[in-house]
Amino acid sequence: MTSETLTGKDYTVYRGLDGKITPTKATIPALGPKDVLIKITHSGVCYTDREFFRLGAPLALGHEGVGIVEAVGSAVTSLKPGDRAGGGFHKNSCGHCNYCLSGRDIHCYERVLFGEGDYNNGTFGEYYLGKETYVHKIPDGLASEHAAPLQCAGATVYSALVSTMKSTDRVGVVGIGGLGHLAIQFAAKLGAEVVVFSTSRDKEKEAKEFGAKEFLLLDEVEKLEKPVQVLVAAGSQTPGWEKYVLIGFPISESEADYFKGSWERMC
Repeated sequence: MTSETLTGKDYTVYRGLDGKITPTKATIPALGPKDVLIKITHSGVCYTDREFFRLGAPLALGHEGVGIVEAVGSAVTSLKPGDRAGGGFHKNSCGHCNYCLSGRDIHCYERVLFGEGDYNNGTFGEYYLGKETYVHKIPDGLASEHAAPLQCAGATVYSALVSTMKSTDRVGVVGIGGLGHLAIQFAAKLGAEVVVFSTSRDKEKEAKEFGAKEFLLLDEVEKLEKPVQVLVAAGSQTPGWEKYVLIGFPISESEADYFKGSWERMC
């Protein structure tokens, strides 16, 4: 189908209404020059979706989607109908401010993120309408069900790692959940020596299969023999920062107290 044929077509998106995941109708708009219309085949489920559902926000849920490009705007050059593509969390930005021009578009004052705008457009549904800059072609060797969680969870830990670590660093990862298991793999593939901190000894084998060199329980952080230069907090709870900061980083105790307090204020 052409974009003109698709314009005005109703489709289903899923929202959290009255405590239930509820199918509702949305309508495909006329495509703008940089728009990419994706027919969703796979979507990850992120904790952010759960939180918006729990809070009763009536937005279209889902922001880790992969599918087949159905139509593109007149100025799109990197994708074409039939390509596999994914996206969903970071939806748009102005493209010309200092943040956008320096690769920090997540801080753009005109950004559009999942939950902050574009409320009728989610990946729990038949279609997702993305901007060319913020949807990504999926490589042939990557299965769609594996690519979908990378659109948010993977992008989150990958961007944090590449902006802070060097290949010679020791990287600590707290937690082996949806974010942590990806952080371990990314950090190891980027050349770092990875140390995993977990609540369960049962996860040691899995962590080392993902690429970890060391594994410590959260209550034995003091056994860390060499410091880590980067620490990824990927657990479900605020970690006891004073343990990691005092053992893993060369800063004073007062600085550690300030860091811990700052984190608690943010949370």
